[in-house]
Amino acid sequence: MQQLKIDISETEKTVVQRILEYAVTAPDDIAIIAKDKQTSYDELKKMILSIYKWLQNQGIQTGDRVAVQALHEDVCVACFYAVHLAGAILVPLEKSAPFEKIRSIADETGTVLIISLQKSSIPAIQWVDYETIRAQACENTGVSLDSVTYPNIDSPCEMIFTTGTTGKSKGVLMTHRSISWYTYSICKSVEMKTGNRFFITTPLNHAGGLRRTHLSLANGCCVVYMDGMGNLARYFRYIREYAVTSLYLPPVAIRILLLRTGDKLSEFQDQIDFVYSSSSALPAGDCKKLAQLLPKTRLYNAYEASETPGVSVYDYNTNGIRKDCMGKANDGVEIAIMDIDGRIEPNREKEGQICVRSRMNMQEYYREPGLTSSVWKNGWFVSNDLGYMDEQGNVYYRGRLGDVINIGGYKIAPTDVEETALLSGMVEECICIENNRDKMPSLKLIVVTGKEKTFDPEALRRFLAERLEGYKVPQEISIADQILKTFNGKIDRKAYRM
Repeated sequence: MQQLKIDISETEKTVVQRILEYAVTAPDDIAIIAKDKQTSYDELKKMILSIYKWLQNQGIQTGDRVAVQALHEDVCVACFYAVHLAGAILVPLEKSAPFEKIRSIADETGTVLIISLQKSSIPAIQWVDYETIRAQACENTGVSLDSVTYPNIDSPCEMIFTTGTTGKSKGVLMTHRSISWYTYSICKSVEMKTGNRFFITTPLNHAGGLRRTHLSLANGCCVVYMDGMGNLARYFRYIREYAVTSLYLPPVAIRILLLRTGDKLSEFQDQIDFVYSSSSALPAGDCKKLAQLLPKTRLYNAYEASETPGVSVYDYNTNGIRKDCMGKANDGVEIAIMDIDGRIEPNREKEGQICVRSRMNMQEYYREPGLTSSVWKNGWFVSNDLGYMDEQGNVYYRGRLGDVINIGGYKIAPTDVEETALLSGMVEECICIENNRDKMPSLKLIVVTGKEKTFDPEALRRFLAERLEGYKVPQEISIADQILKTFNGKIDRKAYRM
């Protein structure tokens, strides 16, 4: 395989245009592998055009919102890009979303059409099931690319719902240009190669799975889907049988693989070209172990958010493990740190809020003008993520603004305690929280050990005391069956706040 050479002029085209054009030049290349079915680019093109024609017949117009329950299969992806092609705004929904959740999102977004697993009804909204869509996708409508008018590159195309520190869902509105630029910038940063096969197990209604799909298909590569990582035997079978060359693994997925499969990944050290991880910084111990298993593989720690994708990447296997390092800004991106007074911090080693000026930033929070204006300052998107930059321009992620724990005037990043505990080898997962028992703030560490009968909390406390400042050593250590997670696999810290 050779490194992909993508001309910057491609960013002036929508992702769906790039997919359809690639289907003309390489119709037999495999675009999607899901449920042991392989779909070529030509087949995907025909499905997109058939569903696009059907959407037009339903009266879908530019700017309409179309909600689609996200499934790991080709017809769902074809729906996504048919909505794009129609100039409408895609609202991907969780596969298991209950009726009331779908109704709530439909009301918030003014959805005019819902594509879902089951038929139902909401007044004034058309509702169609996947059985109908699958039949429609097989129809030969006779639509040719010559008759297609592509949407304006600067028009909005999709809305991803995310939950911030307030717990309120927000619709992050992205434009065709922002996601097309993302597919260019990340392709260049991670040195994607021709014929790359990207393995994705995360939900397609969230930024991680959806944007890695855009990245693969816009660049003529293949995406391999599996719904979650519950069946690890199947996970490794897919890697082997479908010649997977890259993995999208959020930090929690990496921890699952390291804990439950031992050295299994090392069997693919000559096959896996790169591993991409995002959402938060990987613990240094996990970085070291993964580098040992895949010594020839580029291992990327990436900083990005729903509102600002593709900010930076850092290859810790090639450049060395640096705690919390997320790399330098990608093409089309600037990074800065804002101090407590709301000024861009000139001292690069000083910690503050991470700010991003990027061609890939969101357009707005949908129907939230006040909230939208609150996160913009002089052209910078101001995140709730804390970090700092070094003299070389690398950004370091230190956690969320609301996660810092104040104990007796000492500000503690819980990740410092958690990463050190993981290095002990005594725990599988953990979370460090503030314990307000008896109105005396202190640190508490909740751990999942996998070996409750032999676990010695005092041994763990001694391990922590030898490696951390005294004020960072938890006064209490308790055992739990699991650590609560958010939808994208991050530790759900809000659930533990008192």
